[in-house]
Amino acid sequence: MIFGTVTSASDLPKAMIMARSVKKYMPRSKVVVGIIEDKIPESALRFPYFNEVILMKHITTYTIYYKFFFQYTLQEAIRSCKAPIMKYIYYKYTDEDIMVYLDADMKVLGPFDELPAIVKENPITVTGHFIYPETFDPDGMAEIRKLGLLHPGIVALNRHPSAEKYLLWWSKISDHHGYYDHEKNRFADQDWLDLSHLFFDEVYTLRHAGYNVSSLNLIERWNIDRIGEDLYVINDQPLRCLQLSPDLLLASSWIEPEKGKIYSDLYIQYLNHVIELGLSDMDKKPWSYSLFSSGEPISDETKRIFLKNYMKNPEIENPFMLSNAYFNIELDSQKTDIIPNPHLPQKIIQKQNKAIQISRTKARRVKINASRKKRIRRSG
Repeated sequence: MIFGTVTSASDLPKAMIMARSVKKYMPRSKVVVGIIEDKIPESALRFPYFNEVILMKHITTYTIYYKFFFQYTLQEAIRSCKAPIMKYIYYKYTDEDIMVYLDADMKVLGPFDELPAIVKENPITVTGHFIYPETFDPDGMAEIRKLGLLHPGIVALNRHPSAEKYLLWWSKISDHHGYYDHEKNRFADQDWLDLSHLFFDEVYTLRHAGYNVSSLNLIERWNIDRIGEDLYVINDQPLRCLQLSPDLLLASSWIEPEKGKIYSDLYIQYLNHVIELGLSDMDKKPWSYSLFSSGEPISDETKRIFLKNYMKNPEIENPFMLSNAYFNIELDSQKTDIIPNPHLPQKIIQKQNKAIQISRTKARRVKINASRKKRIRRSG
């Protein structure tokens, strides 16, 4: 069995804990980690529980990775790199028949004994947020739809044409559609996964109380018991993996105190493990793709403007060489959009500024032409 995950430098400690927990219960398994940064942190290369660490910019199918990462926020990029890391594993590790994507903030708390037999019979195995029809609340359907019926934190595949087709589809729609929909207040991949059963045969939804436990479904996974050292059961089924987000503490405070304490203790133990790694300051490190080359932070608004109006513009090859003002020029045409890099010679800066001005003019033409086409279509 081989596991894949994606992480940024700030979340690297989570991926380390996840990998260590995988090796604890499934020591013969492999763990491949895709890093969504410009460089691999040294601590990741030295970590003994990673079988392979690779930069996502080297394995994505995107022709110009600058544009791919520029369009997304960090969380959008993480979600959009899940399919590429699994596709990479699928084609490279051909001796592995069972492949599992696991979010970096998942911690394995028991061997995945049930999974191999299930995955061998079902090329695509997904997990839902909720599994018990008895706890279904029709009044909360809107909230359930907002979260998505399926959870992208764990997806298992076997080496099968249907799984390969699924990965190719998932990767393709990750190219430019992995954004956060502010109108729906949900990430786009939550919609995609809900279509799995519609588009693909042999998709199986795992209904096991011990997999994919999180703050979202604690309302139906509250009946947890500790039966030994590092051994837990939920509704008499063994706990296999738990998503350890800060919301877990709040969710655990709503359930029976004795049960809630087990979850809160697991979360506190998790935080202690982060401290033990000596990497607690990693969360202060800015994401490589959240800054322009000048060091200016890229605003979320700029990313949206780029995605909407400039993504397909061939004149802009590397948007990281520009600035927020460049992309917000229509809001304030008087803004200075050239922020020179003080480390470059003055002649190079002048050439860059000239190139930027030319690119901006061409980009504006593309945008204007696109607007005209829209008006023509509307007017019939």
